Amino acid sequence: MSRILIIIAVLPALILLGFIYMRDRKEKPPVKLMVLLLALGAGTIIPAAIAEFIGQLIVAQTDTDHQTMLLVLCFLVIGIVEELGKYLVTVCTTWKSREFQHSYDGVIYMVCASLGFAILENILYVASGGIGTGILRAFTAIPLHCTVGVIMGALYAKGREAAYAGDRAGMIGFMAWAYIVPVFIHGLYDYLVMAASYGYISEAWVFLILGVMYVLSIFLIFYCSAHDRRIDGRPETADYGMYRMDFRRPGRRYYYPDQPDYRAGYPGYPGGDTYGQAGGYMQNTNYTPYNGGYTQGMNQYPGNGYVQGMNQYPGNGYVQGMNQYPGNGYAQGMNQYPGNGYAQGMNQYPQTGVNPYRQQENPGSQNYSQSYTSNGTGTDYGMTGYNGQGQK
Repeated sequence: MSRILIIIAVLPALILLGFIYMRDRKEKPPVKLMVLLLALGAGTIIPAAIAEFIGQLIVAQTDTDHQTMLLVLCFLVIGIVEELGKYLVTVCTTWKSREFQHSYDGVIYMVCASLGFAILENILYVASGGIGTGILRAFTAIPLHCTVGVIMGALYAKGREAAYAGDRAGMIGFMAWAYIVPVFIHGLYDYLVMAASYGYISEAWVFLILGVMYVLSIFLIFYCSAHDRRIDGRPETADYGMYRMDFRRPGRRYYYPDQPDYRAGYPGYPGGDTYGQAGGYMQNTNYTPYNGGYTQGMNQYPGNGYVQGMNQYPGNGYVQGMNQYPGNGYAQGMNQYPGNGYAQGMNQYPQTGVNPYRQQENPGSQNYSQSYTSNGTGTDYGMTGYNGQGQK
């Protein structure tokens, strides 16, 4: 078989798969898993061929007319056998996989298995029929397998989502429809093609079903891509935040590719784990809190809490640096007019407490040659009087 024939047989399926893959806007599935499903889907052609051969022998033994035999063969043999192989390999490979987390993943995985089958089948047909057969099947059989793969994948994702949610009845229903609907579409297409070739129906029916398949397939691809969501019950950013290192798999491309890896917090907020306490704001946030919380840097008018740096008019709390008019609390440095509390350094007009004056000027502009003692009684001054009037 020449390279040209191989390209004609393989290229249409790869183009469709690439288009569906690129429509995944959130989280690209791992290429290794996609290749595996392509290979497994192609491998199902062997048991399918055996089962179809046995089915044809059984149908041929029945005493029915040829048109009825075509109906039975297409719907109850070809459709059931071929779609069962794709269905089983995909479910067995991805049902418990950590890579099956989004609804669009189900579409991609089922399409991989379907197009894997279609590629090998197309190679066999092109090898015997030539370039014309390859071109014809590129617009008929290949889109058929892609369409049933998209439908099967969308319903398969719904069934997996129901399983995650514990909805057993919903899971069974969606998984059943994920198999029945593709079998019907596949059987209908094969019957129309065979019936038209024998002259039982007009070829217009074939073109009609092909047009419907094209429209339905494109609509479902865009719809499933636009409504892609997590189906495992975890947050949309779970694999990006603190769960990322635990659930990331080799070869998996994650959404938000331009953001670095943070162990905590949501993407787009640099600084890693900035929460330190059970609650509060991130240190680089632009939202200034007014009703509590630890605040760093210059912060004006906080309602309550510890404040660092220059802070004016705090309601209550410990204050560092120059602080004017605090209502209550300890103040460091030069502190004017505190309502109550201990003050460090030079302090004027305290209401309560012992004030150890050094050899400096007192508030009454009187000079003293020695300082007050700090015995707590205020009686030992080392000289007569402290107000210049001889009063102790």
